[in-house]
Amino acid sequence: MAATTRKTLPRALFLWPLVMAFFFDVSGGPYGLEKVMQAGPGMAILLIVITPIIWAAPAALMTAELSSAMPAEGGYYVWVKRCMGPFWSFTCAWWTWVYSWVDAAVYPVLFASYISSMLQFFGQSSLLDERHPWLKWSAGLLIVVPFTWLNIRGVKVVGRTAVIFGIIVIAPFALIFLLGLPNFLAHPQAAVKPFVPTTTSTAAAFNLGLFTVMWNYLGWDSLSTVAEEVQEPQKTYPKALAICLPLIVVVYLLPCLVGIVVDRDFAAWDAGTWTTVGQKIGGPWLAITINSVGLVSAAGLFMATLLGASRVPFVLAQDGYLPEAIMRLHPRHGTPWIAILISAVFYTILSFNSFSSLTELDVVVYSAAILIEFAALVLLRKKEPDLPRPFKIPGVWPVVILVAMLPAGMVAFAICNQFLGANGPAEAMKEFWMSAVALATGPMIYLVARRKTHSKSRTRSGTIKLNKER
Repeated sequence: MAATTRKTLPRALFLWPLVMAFFFDVSGGPYGLEKVMQAGPGMAILLIVITPIIWAAPAALMTAELSSAMPAEGGYYVWVKRCMGPFWSFTCAWWTWVYSWVDAAVYPVLFASYISSMLQFFGQSSLLDERHPWLKWSAGLLIVVPFTWLNIRGVKVVGRTAVIFGIIVIAPFALIFLLGLPNFLAHPQAAVKPFVPTTTSTAAAFNLGLFTVMWNYLGWDSLSTVAEEVQEPQKTYPKALAICLPLIVVVYLLPCLVGIVVDRDFAAWDAGTWTTVGQKIGGPWLAITINSVGLVSAAGLFMATLLGASRVPFVLAQDGYLPEAIMRLHPRHGTPWIAILISAVFYTILSFNSFSSLTELDVVVYSAAILIEFAALVLLRKKEPDLPRPFKIPGVWPVVILVAMLPAGMVAFAICNQFLGANGPAEAMKEFWMSAVALATGPMIYLVARRKTHSKSRTRSGTIKLNKER
């Protein structure tokens, strides 16, 4: 592998900025949970409560332990490389970067959709729809350009912005809960009944909501990639994750408990329903606020995703898999600005498309990557038991294995449930073929990159030898 000079980045991310960066990398508020309500109030609330226990908490615990043990730029790429070698580390990093392309690309689309909804709320016609894709794509650039520049400015600016955005996003949903609490207290059973729609089986309802909830709880490892830019990462990561996980559960659960009591047409819950809930609880002012905050949420999601994902090509370039130019740091801000721009360009191009199977693609590709990280967690416990771990998952070996197996079991169950569901294997294959293609790119790109890296190494070795002979 080609030897490269290690680039160092300024440490400027503190506890609360990291907490809110995690908040936007994983959540961004209850936007996106609307479709879960179509599975039925009881099923939706059950999924919101049990998914963090089986899916999110293990990922957060794993990230806390390995980030405190190896707080290196690149995060999960470094963990996996240490115990599983270059193939698996590259594959894990590549899959996560690919997943981020699809994930971040939808946020400019959401941003344009919220602008369109706002115009329609005030009785104005909107051209930001599928009939005018170029206009909708151009509107999405309103967050791509400034928040790419914000990332180039550095993690300190991104962290401060995340704190401000977090307060803006959480506040109106806190109002929805407080103003709607009397409705909930008057009819608490309405929040969980019916458990599933009368026309839908329990299995079908579970299948309907599972991938959406998993998608709304993924991303806990993503910001491990900026570990060298975090102040006292050994202490800060575990604290930030311990704060952020329950925060996100509360931000999801409380508004949903109130919202489903206020708007009983759960079969019609979809993007924009939170605006309707705000209208029914607080009137036009709250509806306008909820819709406007959607713009802030989309911007925060894009900003945080770009922060974590842009460090992946940076560390791959340091190890010789990608061109050395990607390692360049901004002369003033000290950030990997080429890596940030490359990631932003991918997001911009993909945001022109619509993603009908977004949740399935995201969950499957992300799951494949994070399962490699869980394998690294177990292997490092076995191979390097004396590795200093400022935070260590409590318990003996069975606890660590359980932490790794719970998410793996949930992924396996979700995929099997799709294939055995009412639509059958043929329909499931239509939804998963894109995921299969995305996963196949990892090993393929690795083989190409490795050959180029080895070729460069041989060329440099030959040059050194020739110079010595001369």
